[in-house]
Amino acid sequence: MGRTVPSATQLIKLHQKELAEFRKSLRKEDKEIFDRLFSYAKFHSQAVGNAGRMYPMECILLAILIEMEKEIQELKNEKNKVSNP
Repeated sequence: MGRTVPSATQLIKLHQKELAEFRKSLRKEDKEIFDRLFSYAKFHSQAVGNAGRMYPMECILLAILIEMEKEIQELKNEKNKVSNP
């Protein structure tokens, strides 16, 4: 019997588990941020799974960056609304 290919969600969890020692050494507030970043990656698990030849961690980081960029843009838009009523 052959091996099955892990799902993107499984890959994300695997990489998060591999970074457990790193996470353990963070401060409490940084652990919360670390967990939030991986939740961003889980939000984009379909894209991570469809990436094909890319390394999973590259896709995870790109998914995190996409969500961070969206937050930055939202903050800029809010700032512009306040400064340009």
